[in-house]
Amino acid sequence: MKFSSSVNFLFGELPFLERFQAAANAGFNGVEIQFLEASCGECAAAAAAADISVVLLNVDMGDLLSGGAGLSGVPGREEAFLDAVNQAISAAKEMQARYIHLGPSRVPAEQSRALCLEVFKRNLDTILESGLMKGSKAKLLIEPMNGIDMPDALFTDVSEVAELIRERCSPHVGMQFDIYHVSKNGGDVAELFANNFDVIEHVQFSDLPNRTEPGSGSLDFNEIFSALTASGYQGWFGAEYFPSKPTLETLDWLQEARITA
Repeated sequence: MKFSSSVNFLFGELPFLERFQAAANAGFNGVEIQFLEASCGECAAAAAAADISVVLLNVDMGDLLSGGAGLSGVPGREEAFLDAVNQAISAAKEMQARYIHLGPSRVPAEQSRALCLEVFKRNLDTILESGLMKGSKAKLLIEPMNGIDMPDALFTDVSEVAELIRERCSPHVGMQFDIYHVSKNGGDVAELFANNFDVIEHVQFSDLPNRTEPGSGSLDFNEIFSALTASGYQGWFGAEYFPSKPTLETLDWLQEARITA
């Protein structure tokens, strides 16, 4: 199993650029960057110095983290979103990242979900048809969120996102399957994973109910990891959780997964 660490969520005890080496020292094979806290060049250099892969980058999400609608499926923000995508593609090339997460968005109160969905689809088609991905080896990811933490999210249904990806039939697009979001929605992780295995490219995880480390909540990660690997999945598992204590004290799950893998 290949595990990556979010350098925005984990190792927050350290300055941002030191988290790359900390992740490598802790036994992670890669890192994920949800938002840049340093320049692309500095991040690329930190990853190279730590001899660790940059697995995933997020497209800038605009005002989403401060409670706004975000960018990816918001009417009137198409130009800002495509600019952010272009920047993410350039960053992914510089860091040799494997995946680019397009980022969630909310349905604004004054807009219909149908319109926001059409905007998202048009944005995706523009990316695929405009040549923006030319020369990039990265794959674009779409992630269903959970409707508890984010009831106005554009995408909360794994099956709907899977169908959207299948409709596009593009080698450049896949699903980011987050165990926390799927479980928070009340879904059966193993069943939904198996049903949509054909489009799933990347897995992320954290425990319920508070998005903390495995073993701190209600999910059985030994069972979940076993089910997903038994399905034939050979991709990355991204640790994207809020440590309930200093990060190194939350990694028992990583050692156990290494032993049982």
